[in-house]
Amino acid sequence: MTKKWVFESLVKDDQDSIGLIAYALYKHKKHTLATSLRKEGKNEEYIQQQVQTFHDQTLQNNSLDDYREKAKNFLNKIFSELEADISAGFEKEKAQLEKQHKKDLANEKRKLCQNIKNYQHANRTWYEKLGAWLLSGIPGIVSSFLVTCLIIGASVLLISEDKRQDMLRSLWAEYFGVQQQAPAAPAKPSAGTKP
Repeated sequence: MTKKWVFESLVKDDQDSIGLIAYALYKHKKHTLATSLRKEGKNEEYIQQQVQTFHDQTLQNNSLDDYREKAKNFLNKIFSELEADISAGFEKEKAQLEKQHKKDLANEKRKLCQNIKNYQHANRTWYEKLGAWLLSGIPGIVSSFLVTCLIIGASVLLISEDKRQDMLRSLWAEYFGVQQQAPAAPAKPSAGTKP
């Protein structure tokens, strides 16, 4: 009877990764058996007999399928761990890229808005600049004064001379607190005396 080899029974060819891992698991178990027997103080002849028995039982009891199944589970576990590691790395890199993308996008939006603002400011017509100046913050006070003066000036030109004098007196009194006395009307001559 020819000796049957576990390697030939487990490994189909050089590309059979499951068979190669199954054989490595078989060899590991065989090594563990021999090492434990040595620790127990058994002699080498006894150890060789036990290792041979283990070999024969593996081939006879169809343990080869168990080793192949363990190899599949081992590979699946390795693949799962690799997938988890790669996925975690990918998610981390994706988060960093998204964060950088948002930062770059915000910077580009800010630059675009600034460029638009600069372009609009540089290409305004004189009346747009005047309008912006009139509506802006600090010059707003000055512009309010100017607009008020323009309105009052225009309204003064459109009313009669008597009403204009009354209005100017009331404005002068209201804004500057100065009361002007009305010019004295010429005295009417009394009815009894004639010149």
